[in-house]
Amino acid sequence: MKVQYQTIELFKNNCSTLKETSHDKDSEVPSYMTNSQIEVVNFDKVVNCYSKELAALNIPCSVDALYFGQEEAIYFIEFKNGTLKKEKVFKVYNKIYDSLLLFNDIVQENISFCREHVYFILVYNESKNLDQINKQTSEDCAKATIGKYFHRKAQKNYVRFGLERFKKIYFRDVFTYTESEFEKIFLASIATK
Repeated sequence: MKVQYQTIELFKNNCSTLKETSHDKDSEVPSYMTNSQIEVVNFDKVVNCYSKELAALNIPCSVDALYFGQEEAIYFIEFKNGTLKKEKVFKVYNKIYDSLLLFNDIVQENISFCREHVYFILVYNESKNLDQINKQTSEDCAKATIGKYFHRKAQKNYVRFGLERFKKIYFRDVFTYTESEFEKIFLASIATK
């Protein structure tokens, strides 16, 4: 019998929309990275509740959302509206580690389960990261352009920010999308299912 992870109380009690989980709380003006009304688990809220239950002094880092897809696929989704400099990317790495540990404890699974069923998606603001991307040497930019081209030809995704290191060891697959790619690729694919 398959376990319905989305029926776990901690998840059921912390549902939200992708739009709400994409809200940039650091922005003075309300800013969202997607307008999608697809229901997800607000994993930031899950981690807050989890930490309160344990009377933890420190609240761990966490990804923004969990989406339960078809065929037992589970997606960790992190939205980054700011510039992804080295220290911000390192924070994303920490969010991955903490989120995996807490998720596995909540669902009573292990990392092998994640390698088989869990995907990671980073959605980043393309316009705020153009300068970062343009600061790369022309040789690095050419490599990235060629890499993206061949990945598309092979029908594979091109992963940015060193996040490919998490593929196969922690996640089934890893994706980095701009906001528009997230809409066109990920949201379009789940809308057809």
